Amino acid sequence: MRSWEKAKTKSLLNISSSQLPVVNMGYDFLIFDLDGTIADSQKDITSAINLVRNEYGCKPLTVKKVRSFLGSGVNALIDKAFPGPDKEIHKNALKRFKFHYGQTLTDTTVLYPGIEKTLKTLKSKKKAILSNKTEDFSQEIVKRLRISKYFIEVWGGDTAGVKKPDPKPVFDLMKIAGIKPDKTVLIGDSENDFRAAKAAGIASIAVLYGYSDIKQIKKFKPDYIIEKPEEIINIVR
Repeated sequence: MRSWEKAKTKSLLNISSSQLPVVNMGYDFLIFDLDGTIADSQKDITSAINLVRNEYGCKPLTVKKVRSFLGSGVNALIDKAFPGPDKEIHKNALKRFKFHYGQTLTDTTVLYPGIEKTLKTLKSKKKAILSNKTEDFSQEIVKRLRISKYFIEVWGGDTAGVKKPDPKPVFDLMKIAGIKPDKTVLIGDSENDFRAAKAAGIASIAVLYGYSDIKQIKKFKPDYIIEKPEEIINIVR
């Protein structure tokens, strides 16, 4: 069985026969998540979090622990890394995190193997990035990783005024691209990605190489589940 057939088979195993999706013969607009989908940034985020925790006299967190905090934007990250009711601590920790993360932004952050090959192969498709990370950090990371040329837009969680899973950014991006929902697919690794896709009425591709495990992913019934980026190619063609 070919890789794209495996991906479709996996997706069908996640849903009942009454929920089987209409087979789509391709997608013209691809919306990618950033962290955990295009780039592995968990070490740099963890480094910045631990620099702030050190300033507050707190013990460092593991990469695995910080990874479990990712996907809902910087405010949610700080809430989880610095739990407690003190709003002033949260405000200052957020400010310090942004400073430190700006310094460590791409120290260890890299593209996942196969991502650039996939982007090059799909150069005829319109593509965008929709992250819950702030727009300035998202755009700078994409620029430093030298993949800006592949995307018509690079949006953060603050670009459209609301973050995923709200579907508004997805609707806005489809309007800019001039592509209808049935020809649009969102590719990501987290709950917010799959919920945003569902709310917007578009297909979703879940990546297993990101920050969520298979059990978490299956709860949200994405249309496709893949193990490596190259599998996207035959799904969307």
